[in-house]
Amino acid sequence: MDRELARRFASFYFLLFLPIGIQAPYLFLFFKRQGFSDSQLGTLAAVTPLLNAFVPPLWGALADMRRDRRSMLAALLLGAALVFPWLAYAHSYVATLALMLAFSAFAFSPAAISDAIALENVEQRGGDYGRLRLWGSLGFAVPLLAFGLILRKDTAGSAASLYPIFWSYTVFRLISVAWVRMLPASRGKRRGLFDVRAVKAFTQWPFVVLALCSVLAMGAMSAYYLYFTIYLDEVGIADNLKGYFWAIAVASETGMMLVVGRLIRRIGLKWALALSIFGCSLRLFVFSFPLGPLEIAAVQLLHALTFTIFTVATITFVSRLTPPELRASGQSLWMALTGGLGAAAGTKLAGMAAGAVGLLGMFRLFAGGAAVALVAAVLFVREPETPNTAPSGQ
Repeated sequence: MDRELARRFASFYFLLFLPIGIQAPYLFLFFKRQGFSDSQLGTLAAVTPLLNAFVPPLWGALADMRRDRRSMLAALLLGAALVFPWLAYAHSYVATLALMLAFSAFAFSPAAISDAIALENVEQRGGDYGRLRLWGSLGFAVPLLAFGLILRKDTAGSAASLYPIFWSYTVFRLISVAWVRMLPASRGKRRGLFDVRAVKAFTQWPFVVLALCSVLAMGAMSAYYLYFTIYLDEVGIADNLKGYFWAIAVASETGMMLVVGRLIRRIGLKWALALSIFGCSLRLFVFSFPLGPLEIAAVQLLHALTFTIFTVATITFVSRLTPPELRASGQSLWMALTGGLGAAAGTKLAGMAAGAVGLLGMFRLFAGGAAVALVAAVLFVREPETPNTAPSGQ
């Protein structure tokens, strides 16, 4: 891949993930301060992954049927930009739930289609997917640091003090819409919404067993994504410092992106996956104790395992098991399974568990769920025999 194209992909990933760094750390803290209960938080958090269980495969199939996948990518980004700010003005639970449904229909499929386009170009022109994707991690980190200068320096803020996240999300999401045209054209060859080739590819035993392990692992990690900022609030971390703890995780994620290709070459995809799931179990277990700031910072370094290695290993697995003409469908289906079914069940159960046994007890229970996924991965996942591509620099 020539440098100019690599720069275009890098800048797009930066803009793709920057708004997520605005939204993800603070949205559920905003809902908590509006007075929603743990059970309601669990339901709101489950909306996105539940929709992701059904919507991304549809968007992926439509993208694979179009002359240029970029048009579908731009439409989804625009939809998310237009819906998200209205969440700031939805003060009732019912209105918030409805808007979360609308937002989730658009917001989380673009990453899968973007990965399909990037993987296609890495396969054809060479390059290292991890080094392109690390710019997304940097984009995620920028607002975490910026909000440290904007938000309150205590934990007594109201929901209104978090209003800056809503309009800043929209502004940067609209910029990413404009940047889509900088990516190379990408044409799918899917014949229709129902394609026998897709059914055959996605019902292979290697794909199914990988999916089951990953769904369980990501279902467990959903407890972290839902409750980490609230955990920080409960142990007394000020609002303006909360984002820095997320940023530490992103820093470890970015560093691992530089070497994850070499790691996978050395130990293989199966053991890279197992290592990432081990990190999930360990991270959740440690958060089942009330930690101090330095201890929290140290645990956040495990994000290099639980996010970076997991993400690159699993999308590489999917790329090897999916025909090139169905690549957007394959990555979208993968998102539906891991970020959809697994996370939907996980977030709802996390909300119920937190209400029943408390925040720390909930983290301990979910650490056990990740341990089960680890055992299953070691026993049943098999290394793919013939790679179709090498997105992680292999």
